[in-house]
Amino acid sequence: MKTINIAFKSEQDKIDFVNACEIDFEKRLDEATKKITSSKIINILLSGPTCSGKTTTANKIIGDYHEVGKEVTVISIDDFFLERDDGRTIKENEKIDYDSVDVIDLDLLKECISKAKPGNNIKVPIFDFITQSRVGYNAHYITEDEVLLYEGIQAVYPEVTSLFDDEFIGVFINVNEDVCLNGTLFSRDEIRLVRRLVRDRKFRGANADFTFYLWETVRENEDKNIFPNKNICTIQLDSFMGYELFLLKPYILEVLSEVNENSTYYDKAKNLIEKFSGLDEIKYEYIPKNSLYTEFLGKK
Repeated sequence: MKTINIAFKSEQDKIDFVNACEIDFEKRLDEATKKITSSKIINILLSGPTCSGKTTTANKIIGDYHEVGKEVTVISIDDFFLERDDGRTIKENEKIDYDSVDVIDLDLLKECISKAKPGNNIKVPIFDFITQSRVGYNAHYITEDEVLLYEGIQAVYPEVTSLFDDEFIGVFINVNEDVCLNGTLFSRDEIRLVRRLVRDRKFRGANADFTFYLWETVRENEDKNIFPNKNICTIQLDSFMGYELFLLKPYILEVLSEVNENSTYYDKAKNLIEKFSGLDEIKYEYIPKNSLYTEFLGKK
């Protein structure tokens, strides 16, 4: 468990704390990307549960490869989803479980991986989630100075990793520890849930009840398919930022305030409200433009 005891005497104390947390996280990322960029392996698999910080990590990997003169092509495993009308996996009017390996076109993914060598052309599918169909392909030529970053929660699924014949570097990012902040306990899952509640409201217009509802299935899949396979990744990153719960306070209280007493999730919302109500606040303007938290609160 991570324990943080801190009292801010001024706004400058908060700014200094934010900067210290950002420097610490950047150091962790630097150490990880140095291991990646020093390797000759061209296949990088990036995975992690929902709201773990995969986008920020991907951008860091891309930037560090650019510094050593290499290009990075990001391939989203989500684009290899099967279409709704494919009878192998999806029945008529059945809701698609996008976390399941059964909705991935493993044959097409295998073909893409096998051809993804310097000097070859590959075709990467484009998947439209609105129509739940494949709407085209992006043709891409693999150069000598290029690496491929396969990104998605499914990147640690055995059915996916087996397609690479062990020729890959795995990167897994998550909130790795529970946190005791000024005497209040926040579990690692709660921290990601709060991130998602805020993100889904801001970017997807989802209310708290809907996100709570989805969270149950999300966590079930994580325990079944993601966490048991995370050790396939030789690089493990912790995305927790020491200041984040102070930062999230006003946003999460606003989201949770709309959960009424008749809601199935009222007790959960009330518990989180009580935990956050006792915290100080850190303003978003104190956060750097390239912070991990732009994933959840938007670009500055």
